[in-house]
Parts: sequence; structure tokens; C-alpha cells
Amino acid sequence: MTPDAADPAPNDEALRRGNTGVAHAAHHVGMITPVQRAAAILAEQRFVVIGTADAEGPWTAAAQYRLLPRGLYVESDRESRHARAIAASGRASGVVYDSAATVADADGVQFAFAAREVDATGARDILAARLPRDAVGDSEREAEVAALAGVPQKRLYVLDVVRAYVFDRDAWRSRGTDARLEVDAARVWELLAEAPTR
Repeated sequence: MTPDAADPAPNDEALRRGNTGVAHAAHHVGMITPVQRAAAILAEQRFVVIGTADAEGPWTAAAQYRLLPRGLYVESDRESRHARAIAASGRASGVVYDSAATVADADGVQFAFAAREVDATGARDILAARLPRDAVGDSEREAEVAALAGVPQKRLYVLDVVRAYVFDRDAWRSRGTDARLEVDAARVWELLAEAPTR
């Protein structure tokens, strides 16, 4: 993701620093730190592109995610290539970004994950741990557990964040380099946990 090389208009600079590239960028005028950018992106998006590797080489797959206290989870068929790679290695990478953003507003969060498979017997605890954005009531959660148990091949894949990065906008503006800036993942998730219930 490389933004347009054109310099932003001076009166747009504050907005650009905090803009996550979402359609309602005005909501983020006050969010200027990389940690806040990362939290805003994760709160507003719904899909993660997961990277794995196996004996055949690298692989990517997009999946809908839900937020957990230390990361996120996705649902998948246990025979999918990325699921098999996670089960074998316990590792994955990922990126969350707004694919509808303009090139000038491109932004995203990239991750290194510790990853694990959770079957139906452990699903209740994972579903109950969701952050406010994705939390549901008890009856709806029990229906989700039953639905998961009803599909023997379906599993949850928990992706615990080891490291997180955002696009380094200052490096792009000052040097024209496509670089990343590491952010404090624990602080990002603190902000996500403070977000209101959907």
C-alpha cells in the first residue's frame, strides 16, 4: 500500500495523519498517533488477509475476523490450506486495511501472529471473550456454539498478536520509502477494549 506521492494540502495534514482511509474519515480528525490509527482501522474493518506457509510455499486467504483481548479469531474449514498451516506451525501473519480507500488515504495494520486451532469444545470460551465490538448476548452465543458443533470440519483459529505495524507516513513523505512503523500492540488492544458495544 503506497500512497500517492503528491503532497497533501497543508490544511489536510492533521486529517491525513489520523485518517484511517475509511469512508467517514472525519470521525478520526483527533486520532493522530500510529496506535490510534491501528485501533481505528481494526475497529472499523471486518476482514483480515492471513499469510501462512507450508511445504508448497506461501499462501494467503481472506477471512472475516472478530476481536479478542489479545488479537482476533476467524472461522474456517480445518482442511483449508491456511488452517492446515496454522495447525502445523502455530504461526501466521496478517493485514487489515480498507480496500475502498483512495491511494492517497491507504493505510493498514500488519501483524505477526501466534496462531492456534480451537474446536467446538473450546469455542464457548473464545466466543465469550470477544471485545465489545463483536460481543453478543448469551442466547446468541449459545446458538453460535451449537452451529459450530454442527459442522464437524469447522474450527475457530485464534490469532494472538505478537507484533503489529502501521504504514509509516512520515517516511513516505520525507524519503519516499514504503516503510512500516511498529506499534505497541497492547496499547492498540486497550483502545479497542474501551470501544463501545455495537
